[in-house]
Amino acid sequence: MNNRDNLLGVLSAIYRWRKTIRNICLVTLVGSIVFSLFLKNYYQATTIFYPSSAHLANPELIFGSAGEVTDYFGTDRDLDRVAEVANGNGVVDYMIDRFRLYEHYGIDSTSKEGPNKVREIFRSLYAALKNKNDAIELSVEDVDRERSATMANAARDRINFLVQRLIKDNQMQLLATYEDNLKSKETELAYLADSLTYLMGHYNMVSPGDQSQQLTLQLATAESQIIRSRGRLEVLEKDPTIPRDTIAYIKANLRAYERLQEHLLSPGQNKAGNLSVKNYNEGAPKVNVMSDLHFQARKQLSFDRERYFQIKAAFITNISALQIVEVAETPRIKSRPKRSIIVLSAVLAAFFFSVIGVLLADAYRTVDWQEVREGRGSGQ
Repeated sequence: MNNRDNLLGVLSAIYRWRKTIRNICLVTLVGSIVFSLFLKNYYQATTIFYPSSAHLANPELIFGSAGEVTDYFGTDRDLDRVAEVANGNGVVDYMIDRFRLYEHYGIDSTSKEGPNKVREIFRSLYAALKNKNDAIELSVEDVDRERSATMANAARDRINFLVQRLIKDNQMQLLATYEDNLKSKETELAYLADSLTYLMGHYNMVSPGDQSQQLTLQLATAESQIIRSRGRLEVLEKDPTIPRDTIAYIKANLRAYERLQEHLLSPGQNKAGNLSVKNYNEGAPKVNVMSDLHFQARKQLSFDRERYFQIKAAFITNISALQIVEVAETPRIKSRPKRSIIVLSAVLAAFFFSVIGVLLADAYRTVDWQEVREGRGSGQ
């Protein structure tokens, strides 16, 4: 019974003050309508994109030497990296400078708080967040609908540039390392080539493998001819019927082959500059070792050059860091303000607070405030 009486008392108080409540709501209605009409219309343009895989810039994937299936879309780490760049000051400051946002937002660029203020305003109109499909959804609001689309696409392109620059900076450092390494190896290769040339000239060697066969053949031939000539000479010298010219010819051949054997077995080069067996045995190991070192250095240099040119090709190739799903288009309808919601919310708030005020006023209408004040004063 008490609850019903209380409810009837509330309704009764509202009814008695109905005109006041109505007038407050009407004033609020008119005021909120006028206020909302003076608010500027904002238009939101949105572009959606995924990050590209960072491995797309690897030379192995570009030239097909990795043996892996190409994955064009990035991982969660790539997504986090792009989101971090998208919300960094690099993008914000670029947009401020390119679109002259100090003038556009009416901020004094020379003031102390100007840079912070223009950033805050732009960030309140700019958002780059991951959506439910793990894509980056970038939105820009502006009072000019065409400008909002231009700004959204420009921000996306700037993000693409900054992410690309992160990769290209690493590639540039790698290229600089390879350039220094190539210069060092070219110097080393030149030193090995000079050393090999000196050794081959010192030991009178042109082709160690071929010369080894030639020396073996010449020495075997000389020894066999010496044995043969000595045998003939031993037999023919006892025969008086053999002409002396024949005997002299055989002796000359024997002497020639003996000299050839002597030259081949001499400790150094002979006067004709031919290579001796002993000299070959002394020089061949050194020449072979130096030749192997020269070959390995030349092979490594060739590999490093190929790798360098692959990295350089990847560096100059414009590989997009983003996979664009949707380009920002000029919005057709405004994103805010929602004037009907503003007006309705204001009227409901006015009604709510006016009812509370009426109930409070009705509850304390019998209080003698003069007596309360006097009683408080006497109490003090």
